[in-house]
Amino acid sequence: MPRPPFTFPGSFPFVVGSIGDAAALAEATPRSLAGQCDLAEIRLDLFHADFLKKGNILWRHLLPFPLLFTARCHAEGSPFDLDLSTRISLLRAALPDACMIDIEAVSAPPMEELISEIAAQEIPWIASYHDFNGLPTVRELATQAGIAKNAGAAAFKAAALLHTPDELAALARFQMSDQGLPLSTMGMGGLAPVSRLLCAQAGSVLNYGFVGENATAPGQWSAKRLRECIQSLKPIS
Repeated sequence: MPRPPFTFPGSFPFVVGSIGDAAALAEATPRSLAGQCDLAEIRLDLFHADFLKKGNILWRHLLPFPLLFTARCHAEGSPFDLDLSTRISLLRAALPDACMIDIEAVSAPPMEELISEIAAQEIPWIASYHDFNGLPTVRELATQAGIAKNAGAAAFKAAALLHTPDELAALARFQMSDQGLPLSTMGMGGLAPVSRLLCAQAGSVLNYGFVGENATAPGQWSAKRLRECIQSLKPIS
């Protein structure tokens, strides 16, 4: 089955439905996903044991719905401490079915060979960055965005724990800045829900909610609810 083409939205943000539990993955269908999100994220790090037993049959029933594959490292949010070679193997196995790949900015140099394979297959990839302690400085966010751009990423995703409304405003301002590539930003924690709406209004190209019963990051909305709310908003010019 041919890979569905993917382009970032122009004026309207996309919602990503993140799938992190086995029941949600098994029960999802292209039709059910279409009612919740524009793109489905499969967290390969959370399904690594099942993948060893079943391979890509785990997600093939979701095609041709566009799929984003992520094999998150432990330092940036995975409950599993998978080594680099395991995460590369998981992502490589998903390439035939991927419309997009997520690789942490910090993992871009050691995954350079995989990124070359992704580029050769014309699959866009996003460079992600997560801080579960607090919001990094604007300089640090800009540095990570620069790493993403120089590595050839199609977009830069930043997620950070927010403690105050001032940090929420700072994240939105970063979203509206020009970093030379599309940005996807969101907060985690108590201010996560409102941050995902504000950042979407400010131009975040990919906005994450969860599919099923379990969130894959602190403070996520369900993908369906997030999309309904975003659709009621007007972009901030």
